[in-house]
Amino acid sequence: MSICSLHAVGQEIPTTIHSEKMKTFIALEKKLGSKPYQPEGDVIIPAGMESPITYRRTEKDIPDLLVTYTFSKQDSLMHQIEYEWDMTYFEPNQKTQPLKIQKAFIKKYLTLVDQLDKKLGKSNQRGDLSDLTKIDLKGGLSRSDSWIPNDTTEVHIYSIFSNYPEEKGDVKIDPANRIRLSISKMKKQPPELSEKAIMAAQKNYDQFIIKLRAGDLEGAKAYVSNLIKSQLTEAAFNLLKASIKPGGFKIYYQTLQEINGTNYLVIQFAYDDAPERPKEVIKVLFDKEHTIIGIQPLVWKEKT
Repeated sequence: MSICSLHAVGQEIPTTIHSEKMKTFIALEKKLGSKPYQPEGDVIIPAGMESPITYRRTEKDIPDLLVTYTFSKQDSLMHQIEYEWDMTYFEPNQKTQPLKIQKAFIKKYLTLVDQLDKKLGKSNQRGDLSDLTKIDLKGGLSRSDSWIPNDTTEVHIYSIFSNYPEEKGDVKIDPANRIRLSISKMKKQPPELSEKAIMAAQKNYDQFIIKLRAGDLEGAKAYVSNLIKSQLTEAAFNLLKASIKPGGFKIYYQTLQEINGTNYLVIQFAYDDAPERPKEVIKVLFDKEHTIIGIQPLVWKEKT
């Protein structure tokens, strides 16, 4: 079983920006037939970044998509991508939208979340879009979802649908229909190789082995990362079960390994009765939640 890499959500929403340069996304927008777009108003440029570049993509049933790329001035490495479906860009004088358009917005949002869930694991969800009567009430109908698929990337999406005009002092709040999705580069956190992290990982591994030996596939999945649960099929499970011998395990070696910009805790488990230098180990990769994201039995052949 191998590490599950992050691919694009459809062709047009890449979820991996680590080590990617702006030229990659210029080529993507050209391939999609997008047009350069100049937003009105002032543009905030983060320190060390070039002036953001925005493209407009044609949509059906909802406003066109605006994609804004923020990248570093020094090496053009991507810092953030923002996707916005927002009536205000194309209809400055906001008005109440027909329910048909708002339903199309909601369908788009739920489709995006479903695709992201499949790629990045279950989101951290706040709010709900099922009660359409809230659209006409104060506060409107809203939902947000977020993912942190690795230690360099944060994905966040939110939506708001409201027909409720409101005035707060001199500020007038118009009806809103908006979806905003951002893929952002996070400051890399120092890797953790603490005794606490190792103990938590070992506990999950021990429980996984118990379920594996019992033939309990669904029970074993509780100790596996969401990113690879779909890869743990019955055939793969049985193959792994057949390769694991009876007996307990001890930690032979632990380290940190960077894969695709993400640090993983790696532990090699040897059997309890193995010699000081074991001939076979179980190499296991753990994510930041200490669940298993990769497992591989290894056998070392003696040199002749």
